[in-house]
Amino acid sequence: MQPNSDLNTIASTVATGGPNAPERRITLNQLVNLCIEKEASDIHFREGGKLALRVGGKIVFIENIDKLSRDEAKGMMDELLPDPEERRRFSTLREIDFSYTHSNGVNFRVNLLTQKGKLAGVMRMISKHVPTLEELGVPENIKKFLNLREGLIVVSGPAGSGKSTTIQSMLRFINENSVRHVLTIENPIEYVFEDNKSMFTQRELGKDTLTMSSALHSALREDVNIVVVSEIINQEALDSILKLVETGHLVIASMLTRDATQTLERMVSFYPPDLQKLAKDRLASSLEAIISQDLVQRIDQPGLIAVFEVMSMTPSIHNIVRRGNFVQLRTAMQAATGEGMITLDNYAYHLAERGIISQADLNEYIQREE
Repeated sequence: MQPNSDLNTIASTVATGGPNAPERRITLNQLVNLCIEKEASDIHFREGGKLALRVGGKIVFIENIDKLSRDEAKGMMDELLPDPEERRRFSTLREIDFSYTHSNGVNFRVNLLTQKGKLAGVMRMISKHVPTLEELGVPENIKKFLNLREGLIVVSGPAGSGKSTTIQSMLRFINENSVRHVLTIENPIEYVFEDNKSMFTQRELGKDTLTMSSALHSALREDVNIVVVSEIINQEALDSILKLVETGHLVIASMLTRDATQTLERMVSFYPPDLQKLAKDRLASSLEAIISQDLVQRIDQPGLIAVFEVMSMTPSIHNIVRRGNFVQLRTAMQAATGEGMITLDNYAYHLAERGIISQADLNEYIQREE
C-alpha cells in the first residue's frame, strides 16, 4: 500500500463514535490493527500530537482521529508496559527500549520517551517472517563468512536501513545450515528464534543482563560459538567483542555508520590516540567483513529495496586497516570486485540499470562518493 503523496494522510474508520461524533478516539489495539492493515513499518504516537504511521518509507498521518490526551497517552504506555517496575524505570530514565507482543501475536520494538515534557512513543513492527538472504538480495559471498569459526562481521547502516532484518536473515541461514550455540545480546529482543540445527540463547539488556559489558564478559563462560551484539557503541563494548574473537568466537555486530570507511574510522575513534595503533592491529587481525546497507524506494513496484556494500579482509585491505589509511579503502574495494567486494554506488548502479531504483537515487550515491 502506497501513501497518498498529496494528502499525506490515512483515512481511519476505526475510531469510536459515528462520522459526526465530536470526539474521535483510537485504542492501542485499533492502532496496531491499522498498522497491520496498511502494511506500515512504524507507529508514532504522542501526547497532544497527531498519530502517524510510516508506510512505504514515508510518514503518513491518520486523519479523523483527535490528538492524544495525556490520559490516553498514559493509558497506551501502561498497556505497553504492564510491569510496574518497568514503568518506574521509564519514569526515572525518561526513555526506554523494550519488546512488546500484541495479543494477536505481532511483535514490536518499542521506544517510549518524553518530548517537551510529554509522553511519546514509536513502535516498529517486527515481521513474523524472517526473509532469506536471497529474498533480501544480500550478496551471495556473505554466506562464506557465516561458516567461519571466528572473526568479526559488522553490519552497518543508518537508522532504519534494515540492519536488524539482515542479521536475522544471517541467523536463519546459520540455524538451517550449522550446528552452533548462538548467543544474542539485544536491546530489545526483536525476533525469537526456535532451535533448529543451532541452539539459541537470547538475552535482553535491562531484563536478562544489566549491561552489554557484563553480558559480553559472561559469554566467555557460556560455551557459545557465535555472539550477536545489537550495536557497538563504545570502546568498552568493542574491546570485549575483540576479546571474544581473539578467544575463538564468531561475532556479528551492527553499527550506526554509513559505509565501511566510516565504520572503521568510528571504531578507531573510540580509542585515545595512544591506543589507536593497537586498535588498528587488533581490527586488522579480527575483522572478516563489513556489510553496509541502505534502503531506497523502488520504482518497479511498491516498497523499498536494500543497497549493499561488502568489504572483506584481503591482504591489501588488511594492510590498509593496520596502517589506518582509510582514504585508500574505497579504491582498494573497487579493485577487488573479482573477490566479491562491492561499493554502495556500484550496487546502486546495478539496481538502476535493471530499472529497480531511479537515476536520481543512483546519483545520490555517486555524489556521496566523489
